[in-house]
Amino acid sequence: MDMLSLLLLLPLFLLRGASADPAPTYQHQDQFTGRILTCVKCPPGSHMVAHCTASTPTQCAPCKDDHFTELWNYLPRCLYCNNFCTANQEVETQCTPLKNRVCRCKEGFYRADGFCVRHSECSPGSGVQTKGTPQTNTVCERCSEGFFSGSSSAQDACVKHQECAEGQTVLLHGSVYHDTVCGTCENLANGGETLRTFLTGFFSMHRMRVGRMKKFVQRYIYKSGEERSTRDTNLPKQRGPLMDHIRMWLGEAREEDLKKLPLMLKATQLNTMAEKLLKRFNEIKQQSPDCRLSWV
Repeated sequence: MDMLSLLLLLPLFLLRGASADPAPTYQHQDQFTGRILTCVKCPPGSHMVAHCTASTPTQCAPCKDDHFTELWNYLPRCLYCNNFCTANQEVETQCTPLKNRVCRCKEGFYRADGFCVRHSECSPGSGVQTKGTPQTNTVCERCSEGFFSGSSSAQDACVKHQECAEGQTVLLHGSVYHDTVCGTCENLANGGETLRTFLTGFFSMHRMRVGRMKKFVQRYIYKSGEERSTRDTNLPKQRGPLMDHIRMWLGEAREEDLKKLPLMLKATQLNTMAEKLLKRFNEIKQQSPDCRLSWV
């Protein structure tokens, strides 16, 4: 490299600072003289417009919109920002002259095999040990004794069973699927929220056969002919969704229908559950002989 070329390239070296490494270079053969010249590359965020000559340095130009170069280069044009965010993705970093667009999985999704997949939900009886991140799935753990989880969730950990306040008794002991139900025998006799919470917990703690659950839902929840004809084909076949239908019905059914539950259970061959339900009501009534609680 002759003295004139060194003088022309000196400003590019000074821009990198006295203590920094020299600007990267590349070899180029001058088309007119045939000489091999050492040219300085263009910095990130720009591209080469013209090679250096014996008398002029490399000519560079900044990248235009939606284009970038991340490294020192002698490319004739900048690279196009071709990283587009697809389904279940969002932009983490916009395209700049120095970087391509960066995408990440949306909230509630994580990357697996190149796709953004929804975080797994922990099923009832299990809680979230570690929440999912854009890179990892949810980690679930079985609720330990004294804790419960009554729903499917990708966010909620197991919750400690409540302790009954003074003047209340344990109407239904908690399980991994539901909280302890507190109250009095009169609370149950009066119906309302205590009764519905009690029955929801009772159903949650018993693992019914799927076929009998389906029979119960068909007969007593989808009981009108029109509903049956339009919805039987869409009736869930898994335990969890069937249990969701039962919970919803327990929260909305008339109290006179709720009091027929032992007969309903027996009619759908859930005899053991019917017996356990009646036995528990009798135990609660025996603790309060003056209670008005009465069931079929």
